[in-house]
Amino acid sequence: MAVVVRPYRRGGWQVDIRLVLPDGMPVRERRVFRTASKSAAQRWGQDRERHVLVNGLPKSTKEVPTLEEFAPKFLDGHARANRQKPSGIAAKETILNRHLVPMLGKKRLDAITNESVQQLKLALKAKSAKTTNNVLTVLGVLLKKAVEWDVIERVPCAIRLFPIPKKSMAFHDFDDYEKLVQAAARVDMNTYALVLLGGDAGLGAPLRK
Repeated sequence: MAVVVRPYRRGGWQVDIRLVLPDGMPVRERRVFRTASKSAAQRWGQDRERHVLVNGLPKSTKEVPTLEEFAPKFLDGHARANRQKPSGIAAKETILNRHLVPMLGKKRLDAITNESVQQLKLALKAKSAKTTNNVLTVLGVLLKKAVEWDVIERVPCAIRLFPIPKKSMAFHDFDDYEKLVQAAARVDMNTYALVLLGGDAGLGAPLRK
């Protein structure tokens, strides 16, 4: 939780409030005070922080769609409207149909909490970390677009991806390289030349000394 008061570029002070509600929902509010002093802006920020922690956020009067209802709008308004590659659109559609809609489709967008995200991760435990990250990324972009299009006021959850270790480069020792050269020479001259360019001319992976 934090209340930060900083000078606003057009004069006055900007109050930046960040906190987490008891249900785990992250909240961020910003407001500009053009005439108030810094200390007055700081007091307002602290009062507002206490009020939100005690009373929560006001309930929105507009009807919020479920993820299943919003999914087609997301595909049309984001992926297709921005002329993404057909493969990218197909991948998003597959992730929505196979994972997000079956698991979270009946939830309203503003009701997808941190617990919902953890349950999604648990349901995907048999999948690789990369596949799970792809699903989480689509969910995150979908929720951000919902905020951008004024469907919901803020992203209702934190989405943290799994770390993916980088694969190390493969190295060959001299015996392996000599076998590779001999095998390439038996194939044809183009293959032989390609292997020599990679090994002797330094265009491939370095040899282990």
